[in-house]
Amino acid sequence: MCYNKTMYSVLSGKREGYAFYFELTDGVDRFGGGLKEGELVCDPACTQKELLLRTLVNKCMNAFVPQVKTRDVWGVDLSRFGFEREGELYVSSWDRLRLPHGCK
Repeated sequence: MCYNKTMYSVLSGKREGYAFYFELTDGVDRFGGGLKEGELVCDPACTQKELLLRTLVNKCMNAFVPQVKTRDVWGVDLSRFGFEREGELYVSSWDRLRLPHGCK
C-alpha cells in the first residue's frame, strides 16, 4: 500500500496590496493567495486551490468582510461556498459565505 504523506500548511503572511494574504506550502512548493482590492485571488499554479479557498473564505467570514468577489479559477463549485454569479465574477458577503462539507 502507498500513502500520500504530503503535509500541507497554510500560514498568514503580509504582502503589499492585499488586505490579507496566506501562503500554502506542500512541503516543496509555495503558493499564495488572499484578498486584493476586494477580490479573492490565488497563484494560478497552486496545487491545492480548494484548501486555499477554504482558508480565505474562513478569514472573510471571521473578519466580517462586507463584500467579496472572485473569479472561476478555483476548480470548485463556488455556489457551494455562498457565492452568486454576477457576470464574470462571483460575489458574496461574510454572512452568506459558508464552508461546505461532503456530509449529509
